[in-house]
Amino acid sequence: MSFSYNKILNIPDRAIVSKKISKAFFIRNFELSSADKKILNEIIMMEWLASIKPSNSNIALFQNEIYIFEEIQIITCTVSENLLKGTIDKVANLFQKHIPYPIVLVIENANEFVVNVCDKKINQNDKSKRTIEAFINSPTVLKLYKNEFVTAFFKAVDFSILDKTNLETTYKSYTSAIVQFQTAMVTGTFNLRSSVRTEDDLKHLETIQRIEKEIITLSNQIKKETQLNTKVSLNIDIQRKRNEIENIKNLLNTL
Repeated sequence: MSFSYNKILNIPDRAIVSKKISKAFFIRNFELSSADKKILNEIIMMEWLASIKPSNSNIALFQNEIYIFEEIQIITCTVSENLLKGTIDKVANLFQKHIPYPIVLVIENANEFVVNVCDKKINQNDKSKRTIEAFINSPTVLKLYKNEFVTAFFKAVDFSILDKTNLETTYKSYTSAIVQFQTAMVTGTFNLRSSVRTEDDLKHLETIQRIEKEIITLSNQIKKETQLNTKVSLNIDIQRKRNEIENIKNLLNTL
């Protein structure tokens, strides 16, 4: 189905590009790995939706030794219906690795979408290239269903309320909205945060994910264990880790 992302983002008309991106663009301009080529072949359509820059937004550029924000590109990418969950990181890597600008990337299929941003630093060995520190993905959004968290997320990425001090703060506004959407799925509350608090919350979310994986590992050990004492010990470890998660959730809920 056709879905207008700018009804959500509300980017000013002067920054709208609305231009299709061909697969030849990647083949012609970048050295693609076999993995890049494979994922490129599975993409149905790509569109350069908008380009936010000083000349069309009156938002100042930002640059230091580590980061450069001279334009923010808004790009959409369509994959087939059965590919979204398994290809998000691969698609994000294709765009974020090769295109040096900060990108707000929407990865969609017919029924749902994910919004991706990236912590992308200047490569100190080659200033024309970027080094990816982390991908940050929103929870999956269904196109035909909108709950309170999705409504709050849409409000948070509306151009009118983004921090427009400079293009770095603008991009961090998108990042903060995604992180708080993730946080809301854990805590049940969507709160807009400062960039510093967003970084802290992201670390807490990553810690929860790590502990949850540890719990799965311990649970699998219990299934294989024959000694009762060892099972009891493993169950105690699991409960302790669940308590750790609850403590982190409390931190995430703290205003």
